[in-house]
Amino acid sequence: MVASLLLDAYSTGYSLGQILGAILILGLYFLPSYIGRKKRQFTGIVLLNLLLGWTGLGWIAALIWAASPDKQGAVTASMFQPVPSMVPVNSVADEINKLRSLRDAGELTNEEFLQQKSRLLRGA
Repeated sequence: MVASLLLDAYSTGYSLGQILGAILILGLYFLPSYIGRKKRQFTGIVLLNLLLGWTGLGWIAALIWAASPDKQGAVTASMFQPVPSMVPVNSVADEINKLRSLRDAGELTNEEFLQQKSRLLRGA
């Protein structure tokens, strides 16, 4: 198809240099659209390039938009992952040792010590 268009243009009197020059100019004109082809705002870049690119200012704006990094958009669920607790988790043996030291210091009775110890061993 492209080859037939080139042959038609050549047969109507355009030189090969004119045809290649036109292709080069079109390629440069749509350069912002090509650069921004993988962006989320691709449609906007193409429309700006197509409709206002001829002004020069529109072409520069489309080029800047296409070359700029994507902004962080909507908040994703991965941003709200629970943060692990920074409080150290004590083992059951550590808790029983604390209870034993409280009992030895007289702050817990032996009966309270046994109740707390059985609660820890049950996992409640």
